[in-house]
Amino acid sequence: MHSVSLLGCLCLSLSLTLSSASPQLNLPTPQPEVFYNGYTPNVATTPAQLRADRDRDQRYGPPYSDAGGGGNTDDGLDDFRFGQTDDERMRIGYGYPTPRVNFSDSPFSGARFSNHNYGPISSTTERNYGNDANPNGRYSDVPYSSQGERNFNPNDQYNYNNNPNVEFVGINNRNRFENPFLSNQDRFNLNQGYLERQRYQQDRRYQQELEKLRILLVESDQKGSLECTANVAAQWNFETNVNDFTQTEALNAQQRYVEFQRITAEQSKRINKDLIFDRRLYRQLMLQSEVGPNALPLDVLDRYNRLLNEMLFLYNSAGICAYQQPFQCDLHYIPQLKDIMAKSRDWDELQHTWVEYHRKAGRGMRDSYEQLIDVMQEVAYVNNVTNGGEYWYLAYESGNFRQDMDIVWEQIRPLYEGLHAYVRRKLRDYYGPDRINRIAPIPSHILGNMYGQSWSNVLDILIPYPGRKLIDVTPRMVEQGYTPQLMFQLAEEFFTSINMSAVGPEFYRNSIFEQPLDRRVLCEPSAWDFCNRHDFRVKICTDINQRSLISVHHEMAHIQYFLQYRHLPKIFRNGANPAFHQAVGDAIGLSVSTPRHLQTLGLLQRSLDESSYDINYLFTMAIDKVAFLPFALSLDNWRYDVFSGNANKRTMNCHYWNLREKYSGIKPPVLRSEKDFDPGAKYHIPANIPYIKYFFSTVLQFQIYRGLCRESGQYVPGDPRKPLHQCDIYRQPAAGNILKTLMSKGASQPWQEVLEETLREGRLDGTALREYFAPLEEWLRQENLRTNEYVGWNYDGDYCKRSIETAGLQIFGGYYNGATGQKSASYLYPLIILIYLYFSLRLL
Repeated sequence: MHSVSLLGCLCLSLSLTLSSASPQLNLPTPQPEVFYNGYTPNVATTPAQLRADRDRDQRYGPPYSDAGGGGNTDDGLDDFRFGQTDDERMRIGYGYPTPRVNFSDSPFSGARFSNHNYGPISSTTERNYGNDANPNGRYSDVPYSSQGERNFNPNDQYNYNNNPNVEFVGINNRNRFENPFLSNQDRFNLNQGYLERQRYQQDRRYQQELEKLRILLVESDQKGSLECTANVAAQWNFETNVNDFTQTEALNAQQRYVEFQRITAEQSKRINKDLIFDRRLYRQLMLQSEVGPNALPLDVLDRYNRLLNEMLFLYNSAGICAYQQPFQCDLHYIPQLKDIMAKSRDWDELQHTWVEYHRKAGRGMRDSYEQLIDVMQEVAYVNNVTNGGEYWYLAYESGNFRQDMDIVWEQIRPLYEGLHAYVRRKLRDYYGPDRINRIAPIPSHILGNMYGQSWSNVLDILIPYPGRKLIDVTPRMVEQGYTPQLMFQLAEEFFTSINMSAVGPEFYRNSIFEQPLDRRVLCEPSAWDFCNRHDFRVKICTDINQRSLISVHHEMAHIQYFLQYRHLPKIFRNGANPAFHQAVGDAIGLSVSTPRHLQTLGLLQRSLDESSYDINYLFTMAIDKVAFLPFALSLDNWRYDVFSGNANKRTMNCHYWNLREKYSGIKPPVLRSEKDFDPGAKYHIPANIPYIKYFFSTVLQFQIYRGLCRESGQYVPGDPRKPLHQCDIYRQPAAGNILKTLMSKGASQPWQEVLEETLREGRLDGTALREYFAPLEEWLRQENLRTNEYVGWNYDGDYCKRSIETAGLQIFGGYYNGATGQKSASYLYPLIILIYLYFSLRLL
């Protein structure tokens, strides 16, 4: 009787499991076939949402997409759809409310607060940062006294000894944020209570109920796959035939699927998971229980969605007047402003464009974003996370994720500083020393990009060897009669040559490789998993050029990922974390873009052994990939700080520029104030979409690439004949076997374990990127020595002030972008303040 009573909560959850499969879950009935010839008038969308949804891809993009060459995304609307996977959408939420459902008679009737291994804590809980009393380390959710004993508040609803809904406390003290790579641990670790675990596992009744749970999960997985298929089909129909009707169907299908996921998550949360000792089963239930903002009460969820829609409307409608043309005031970021920032070399025009766009796009949404910060605390609470900052990095399964990423950045920083110093000198030579200080941060508006996140558009100013053209095989591709289908067949052959799967004829029948003539298609490259284990497609309007060739291989890498993990339950059919899909595609792009591979394809006639070609090639890669890293890191570390309360709302714009200066050595073109809200000019901020995955994937692609090249013998550290940047894994089955192992694990294990088991590296490592760019780093070091260039940057004055009046005075002071250095600035600043005070007193 004792063992049966210990199983009470689990048995109560499953007592009716096998009698009737569908009523057990009380889930929406799946529809295997979906017809799109009927009109559904009831669309849960508001006029504000419709205005905000200027482009379908802003909210309903496919799981995996790419914008050319597998490189880093650019800005705004054209880089949202990179990798916002289904599970990530679940965490971050959708831009419309979903109805609530009463679960009082659900068979998943376990304790509401059972199994809070990472749950809410009372006001008496102390944050322990790792000591003898609490070896779990930072952000442990268990209250400890100074002597290391647990403190229990008898009035605390989350006290497991006091809560009548919680029957089992023997293994309940699991910390979600323990090191997931310790033995027998992961984010949902099962490392405790060995004796109880052994006793339960030997109990026949327990085994019977556990088997019922497995069967129940299989049925839930099947229904989830059907619902997912119906939703993806509706999104595909819209993106490949854009009209009002297909958009309505896409909205309806999306809403149905979100509701299905929410119900499944809510019912999964009601299972007492303390008695589930199978790590895989436990992980499946925990991942299925994460519901994101959809767990909010209806009124709060409505507020969350309304805030996002208001900010997106401001972002989408932001338009400015052209420089020195006050009557031409319909310039939007895409396409006009993006084009100006890329092509103009007029300092004043670039500054005007930057200042006006940040004023129009960002300033108006500051109040809404301050409200969103409050709502994100509630999102964290309902998802059993301590604060909005921890929730923001939840998918990466680490209690010290921000610190981990800072460590990775420190590994890469020397390369970035050398690149930054060289770029600053070239820009100073171009614009003049009176505008760019030789030891100061670089003004962000002259880097060819609205956000200074990629410097590729100013390559004409920066290129190390202007007389050496970059490799471009486009003319040879046209000459040899390349077609879009041939390019995909080459990509398929690339993967089969490394012992991976062929895609099959269904892929070619269903995919779209070219822009149809009879309908509008959203042409951005994207790979689609229809959730049925056999239907995988690509949508891309292929051009016959080198960039498209690399992009085609990138998309085919996503398809290979789908193929390799299709045997897993749906909840595991994903990358090991949100960055893995993108990183794998980009790692393949690194191999395909090498001169060696292009020679193998017959697109390059001769070997380019001159170091000048190598330096130009690596430099072109660096001003895209390396320059991007500090921007991505600073953007989401800023969000972590404001969501966790580390940064005050009243100073959050200045905090943003402090981080940009700290990580990037970039400053605004004019002094900013707390009246501004400059982060809001980046699409991912009003859309509330995580950005750290781009930092992670950019670093990880080199780590994966190094592992593949090393295993295949194409890269030998220290051997100048086999440098990493010249490695091509084509026709190297050893590399393909590693890639297959990594892909086949999907999300069934923590990403740290996936890396350890495939690459023998249990963490993200920036040294691979340094090794790839080693020849360029050495060239930059010698070049900066030759020109006596200062490496790094010094703070040369305030970039942001709370006081609008003081900020205005300093802008017109004239020293901000001057090259006279800190000394002249330090004399000028007190003089300006004295003048300001003098006139203020006279006015009084």
